[in-house]
Parts: sequence; C-alpha cells; structure tokens
Amino acid sequence: MKNENNYIIKGGEEGKKRLGLLSEILETYTRSFIKSVVNLKGKRFLDVGSGGGHVSLMASDMVGQEGQVTAIDFDAEIIKLAAGDAKELGIENIIYRTLDAYALDYENEFDIVFARFLLSHLQNPEIVLNKMISSVKKGGAVIIEDIDFSGHFCYPHSDAFMDYVNYFSKASQNNGQHPDIGKQLLSMLKDQNQLYDIRFDVIQPVFKSGDGKWMAYITMDKIKETLLQQGLANQDDIEKTLSELKQFTEDKNSIISLPRIFRVSCLKS
Repeated sequence: MKNENNYIIKGGEEGKKRLGLLSEILETYTRSFIKSVVNLKGKRFLDVGSGGGHVSLMASDMVGQEGQVTAIDFDAEIIKLAAGDAKELGIENIIYRTLDAYALDYENEFDIVFARFLLSHLQNPEIVLNKMISSVKKGGAVIIEDIDFSGHFCYPHSDAFMDYVNYFSKASQNNGQHPDIGKQLLSMLKDQNQLYDIRFDVIQPVFKSGDGKWMAYITMDKIKETLLQQGLANQDDIEKTLSELKQFTEDKNSIISLPRIFRVSCLKS
C-alpha cells in the first residue's frame, strides 16, 4: 500500500494480528472465489498489498511447488513478519518485497494478480489498478476484493456501532481514500479496454459470535490513533465508543456484519 503515512489502521505486529483474524474469517470465501476464476497450480501469483501475508500463504499452497508467489507491501515490518512466518512453516515458493503499490514495476510477468482491501486505502486507486493490469500476462487474471464500508450493519441498533462506522468512513475520506470503492470496481474494470470476461459478486458475512463479530471492535481500537490525530474524537469519546461497542459485541442477542465485500475478476486480452 502507498506509504503516504495515511493508512488509518495501525500496522506492524499489532496490525498483523488483526489481519490474521480477518484472513481466517475470509479464507474459505477468498479461496473458493479464486478457484472459480482460475486454476492456480503451477502458476505465478502476485499479491499486491499483501499485509500480514495470509493470502500469500494460501496462494503458495494453491500454486504448489511448481508455482511461485510474490508478496508486496509498503510496510517493511509486516513484510519481515510475514517472511518469518513462511520460513517457520518451511515454505520456499514465496518472494517477499517491501514495495509501494504505486511503484509496481512488473510487465506481463504473472498469471494472476490479486489485491484484497488495498484499493480502498489508496488516494489514487486507478494508478495501482493500471499497474496491476500491466503486471499480468496476456490471458492472465486480475482478481480484486474490496469493501463497501457503508454497507456495514448490526442488529439491533447500536449508537456505538454507528459511531465506529462513521469514524472509520470519515477518517478514510479525510485522507482522500475510498471506503466504499467496492461499488465502483466493476465500472473501473469495464473502463479498461484490454480486459474481458469481467465478473463480480458480493458477499457479506454476519456473525452472532466468534472472531468475526469482534472485527468491528478490534478495528475501532486500531484506528483510535488516527481519530486523535485528525481531531475526529478525543480520548473520552474513543473510550466511550469502545466500551459500548464491547458491551454490544458481548450481547448474545446482537449480530454484527463485516462490510459488504465486492469481488471482481477479469482476464487480460
């Protein structure tokens, strides 16, 4: 992701833990979506904005020893941690690079180029999308998963939950980012002349218990520094929201969703 000091969610080791939870929740969804588009066996896979490296680990299994995964992220600490995980697991078919997504320097090299929850965090996602398309070979696939954050919901109504949704959206928009980019993905791909077989769907996991239900609370905790820096809330506001959101999450009668997730894929002519 672009290193503009504007990634609103805390990164590094703490951020990796959050991404690990999110990846566990979404692995079955992401794996099945990729498999519906392309058979990865023996292929070259580029994971753009790889974060904690969880998709890269999944892809390394899918491509097998005959294939190779390249994982890039601007966060040097999180790349180092992800590479350490792969080494500990004895995985040797992943290349890790600390690289800004805007600086992608590949041309027609990969069979699959993938990004999950990347474009929504960028000020100029079209630039990165163009570079992703340049990175994939003719006949190769571009696969993107990203959020429509305003589609996030809970039941019954919770003021704390709505405060969290509004805080996240406002902090992201203040940085020129696109928390609802999911709805735009299909048209962004259709504007590219060299793409065909463009597909999309929408998923939205909803939880009454477990890690998925806690993602809103965990994310609120990881954006609190940004909220203070931007002056969107003071410490008391944040602690009140976190306390009430925790209580709501613990309520056995409440349900909490993830944001809507738009998933698009296409092939390059």
